[in-house]
Amino acid sequence: MRKGLIIVGLCLLVILGFGAMQGLHVNEINALPHDGQIVKSKEINGYGQVVLFVDHQDHSFGIAKLEKKFGFLHRYDGSSYGRTVEEGKPFEATGLGDPNRFVVGVVTTRESNIKYIAVGNHLKDVSSSQSYELSLEEVKANPDDYQLEEVDDQYALFVLDEYTEENWTIRAFDQDGNIVADKIFGGEVRYMNEERVN
Repeated sequence: MRKGLIIVGLCLLVILGFGAMQGLHVNEINALPHDGQIVKSKEINGYGQVVLFVDHQDHSFGIAKLEKKFGFLHRYDGSSYGRTVEEGKPFEATGLGDPNRFVVGVVTTRESNIKYIAVGNHLKDVSSSQSYELSLEEVKANPDDYQLEEVDDQYALFVLDEYTEENWTIRAFDQDGNIVADKIFGGEVRYMNEERVN
């Protein structure tokens, strides 16, 4: 039994030593090339995970893909970072993708009344300069067209199957289900009315 434990221990040391040379880390945060704090994390089936992080140096945010090896080691595999919410805007979003998945990270302002973020679109004819009506109930009634997340301490994170115009259309709703802001594909983030916190 003692020989078995020694062999298992040596195998773990070899794996960790090999991992260190290959950029593998036991902790997710150590795999990031930024001095930051992970605020949200989601699994990507068959791959690893994606994390939404805040950079300690410039207080910007980003998302990063972390490939999982041997079931417990993480390796950095790309990121989108250095994003901040522009003054006068309700939220900021960043995306990262490859042919098999598309990841969207959203950060709201502290002053906003945004409670839910929806990614997707079933209103095909709406342009980024038009006004329109959409409620949270309508989003919930179209589950094939939207992914919905409750904002957790300013953050929402989505893992989607692919990059599409619909998956890069983002809408924000308040506690009562009213639309507050949006980012239609190809457009800028905007409030849906002029009553906003400056």
